[in-house]
Amino acid sequence: MNSKRVKHFLSPFTGLMPAEKLRPFLGHRFIFPFWHAVSDTPPPHLSQLYSIPTTSGFEHDLDFFLTNYNPAAIEDVCRLAIQGEKTGENYFFPTFDDGLAECYSVIAPILKKKGIQAAFFINPSFVDNQSLFHRHKASLILHFLSSQRSKPAEIKEAEQLLKQEKGYKSPFRFLHDSVFTDHLLLDRLAAVFRIDFNQYLARQQPYMTLGQIRELQDDGFLIGAHGMDHREFFLTSEDEIVNQISSGMEYLNQNINPPLKLFAFPFTDFKVPDSVFEKASQSKTWDLSFGTAGIKDEMMQNHIQRIPMESGRIRNGKQVIRTEYISYLIKSLLGKNKVRRQ
Repeated sequence: MNSKRVKHFLSPFTGLMPAEKLRPFLGHRFIFPFWHAVSDTPPPHLSQLYSIPTTSGFEHDLDFFLTNYNPAAIEDVCRLAIQGEKTGENYFFPTFDDGLAECYSVIAPILKKKGIQAAFFINPSFVDNQSLFHRHKASLILHFLSSQRSKPAEIKEAEQLLKQEKGYKSPFRFLHDSVFTDHLLLDRLAAVFRIDFNQYLARQQPYMTLGQIRELQDDGFLIGAHGMDHREFFLTSEDEIVNQISSGMEYLNQNINPPLKLFAFPFTDFKVPDSVFEKASQSKTWDLSFGTAGIKDEMMQNHIQRIPMESGRIRNGKQVIRTEYISYLIKSLLGKNKVRRQ
């Protein structure tokens, strides 16, 4: 049973134990939850990917964190996460991936109202709505198909295209499985259904502009890099991973000039070679980097694992956090609480 299934199994039992009380015994007093977007009406490019919290649900989750943790300031990130200072208090620092428009229009105002600092990780290829993330392309097509707006002839043409190119029988299966190397095939599939990605970018404006990103930094938020185009690093050569990291960080340095150099691995840091971290450390590419493995013991210096908050069937923040701590306790007993990338 994989980690996600274990957490889904454990989540119904979290009401029996206030697992956040385990912190003094388990450590991990400083946690980094992360989201992508907050919306009362999830847009088509997001609606098929993960469970997006509503504004009221997001505020409720933040109130849970504020009750049980101190909101970390940038100085706390430096002191506790980068310098490794120990603390007897509990801290949380929220982060948000992909540079989506909701970060500026919905999330940042809520954070400012509650006095919470945070980090936003961006992909330079998407800034100013220059191009569409391949998973957002897939969600947009899935949304179209789920809305039953496609014609039988279009479905047949799509099936023939996917069978010829990838051996898939179903567009739905392909769209759920698609990765960066499928981005041109996604364009061809969109054309079958007469979906215009460029028109969608212009009309929907799914990503933040550079001006909005700079405004977030002026408001006291941190801006970090997330790779150039959010490709899957576990399917990418080491040289290209290094290029994606260095190019993304260089974009930040030239256009944002952040006080801290932060990098969040797109999707996951699983299968990323240790040599990538070593090169980044030698060149001082970042001050702090992040994975997505939840609460786990990380052996790599200046690398932090974050907690995914959009966990499918686990709908509220309290349940997510309690599940993470209980899962970590069980993994500790089994000797599986340390991150293994290879």
